Amino acid sequence: MTSPSTRQRSAGGGSAVWAVLGEARNDLLTLLAAVLAFLTGAQVTFLEFRRVAWPVLKRDVNAIVGIETEIIATTPWDVIFLQAQVALAVGLLFALETVVYRARRTPELRRWWPGDPLHAAVRAGLVLVGVALFPAGALLGYESLVPTVLDFVMGADPAWSIVRWARIASLTSFATGLAAQLAFVGTVAALRGSVCR
Repeated sequence: MTSPSTRQRSAGGGSAVWAVLGEARNDLLTLLAAVLAFLTGAQVTFLEFRRVAWPVLKRDVNAIVGIETEIIATTPWDVIFLQAQVALAVGLLFALETVVYRARRTPELRRWWPGDPLHAAVRAGLVLVGVALFPAGALLGYESLVPTVLDFVMGADPAWSIVRWARIASLTSFATGLAAQLAFVGTVAALRGSVCR
């Protein structure tokens, strides 16, 4: 059983989601911005994953392979499919963030997103910092958290596919990148809320 206040908060969160989706559907500029953010995020992620991240993953796999661990070769299609999955996830995240930012003035989101006392240049700078925090958080998570996760998960299974290894590394890095962005958004919203009062 939920209390009335819990039900009201849940209903408020649901109405905020529908307000964001309605704003995206009714505003052509929001829709175009979301599509552009999705295509840019997905394409840049796919190309950088192939050019930079995949060689690093292969190097790190070869570095951690011990006598008890066997890395199984897979078909190239598995690798391309994994790279496409990661690129689509990042593209969807950027599109969602774009829609939420464009819908910030809807009544349902206005209570979570205070008014705009900051200049446009400052807002643009904050958006750029927020976007840059995703790869920075993902890199930090890869360097510090992924080895711990892999040590925990790989212990029971001596035979591993490089794609399975890369999928766990990608999910962990994605989660830490998103956490870095959410921490920044929470801090900025709290600071802007104190400015507006």
